[in-house]
Amino acid sequence: MTKDEVLQKVNDYCSEKSYTSETLTDEFKEQFSNFFAKKYPEDTSIDGDGIVEEIKFNINTAFSATSKGITAKQRLFEVKENEYKNKIAELSEKANATTGKEPKVDDEATKKLEEKLARLEQFEVEHRKNERFKEVVSLAKKNVRQDLHKSLENYAADFAVTLDEDAKEQAKKLTDRFQAIFKDSIGDIKPMMPKQTQKQEEDFIASVKKVTI
Repeated sequence: MTKDEVLQKVNDYCSEKSYTSETLTDEFKEQFSNFFAKKYPEDTSIDGDGIVEEIKFNINTAFSATSKGITAKQRLFEVKENEYKNKIAELSEKANATTGKEPKVDDEATKKLEEKLARLEQFEVEHRKNERFKEVVSLAKKNVRQDLHKSLENYAADFAVTLDEDAKEQAKKLTDRFQAIFKDSIGDIKPMMPKQTQKQEEDFIASVKKVTI
């Protein structure tokens, strides 16, 4: 069993379950696959009894734990947002019920709370955009040769993701633009099929000069 074999099973299962890179990143998958492969002797078949099920169990556990973390963070945003909104509403009501100089004090407090609310909402948007960016790049990598993944990541640094457009559509735009710009220098960016890889290896072996010993 190799790390690449485990990684293929992990990616296949994540696709089957629609586990996005927002929860299980490519880095996590790489580390998990490397760790899992080292648990067993090299000659162990990945399709052996219980191994694939063990992979799926661990991936489900990791997804559940990560999802809870993301949900908790989202709830924290919502709680804080509601807290600010309630305080603003409370101060507004007090300002309307009072006279003299008190409304001015309330106005200042309201303004500060509104500024905090605006910063919180901006932070939440940036956080969501960052998670969406990771998802878009992860999806784009599936249609790009593995040796070009680092180049794609560097190129994608300037790619502006949006929250109102489907991640798959944005990933397609990213790969199409990447191909259009670098086609002349890197050729076809699509991942090679297993048969193509095998053919290349066979051609390489056939080209090696034979030495008589």
